[in-house]
Amino acid sequence: MVADRRPALNRWLGALALALLVAGPAEAAVERPHSLAFKTGYHVYPASSYFDLSEQIPAGGTSEFRGQSLELFDYTYQWRPRWGLNLSWFSGYYQKYTPVENFQQSLLTYYATITPIYSLRGTGLVGAWTVYAGAGVGRYGLVLRLDSGSTTSETNNSALGYQALIGAEYRYSEQLGFLFEEKYARARMGFGSDFIGTDPVLRAARIDLGGHNLLVGVRIHF
Repeated sequence: MVADRRPALNRWLGALALALLVAGPAEAAVERPHSLAFKTGYHVYPASSYFDLSEQIPAGGTSEFRGQSLELFDYTYQWRPRWGLNLSWFSGYYQKYTPVENFQQSLLTYYATITPIYSLRGTGLVGAWTVYAGAGVGRYGLVLRLDSGSTTSETNNSALGYQALIGAEYRYSEQLGFLFEEKYARARMGFGSDFIGTDPVLRAARIDLGGHNLLVGVRIHF
């Protein structure tokens, strides 16, 4: 008899919980929940065994490969005044270093990340600042090319990494905001034997595509 009552009791409790959830207080809906941002900045790679080895050869350490960054796509969905979800795609970290006339090393990195965002202060009011932070994961890719005389070697690899960010946006109008961000990431990867051969020192080398990335840009809300 008790067993027969359990399904009905479970349905009743489920209906009660749903009714309380619907009737309970909720945060106000965001008027313009979608936004696209366009950012440019300066990226500094962290120290890693590959850059240390390159500097010893010498073929370029972290100081030669830091430089301009470009965020080609940045979309945020703000489902609550303080909570949002960000999708980003980075590119444009294309650096060239030529220590001698017949040698050149080129580096292209690209990132695709997903990051939950929380507003620490402010909720996007016009004429006010909003300070936000977030942490997430992403796929970090690398195209590394070495040109020596008439010989060219190239490798393409990717790895899973993580990142954290903090930023501030000034809401100029309902549709437009100006922002700056600091992003820190870690994404370490190695190289295939077809690119670096069988030398154990080279095989043990790792490169970190993360580091610090300081960005400024504009955000369009819609």
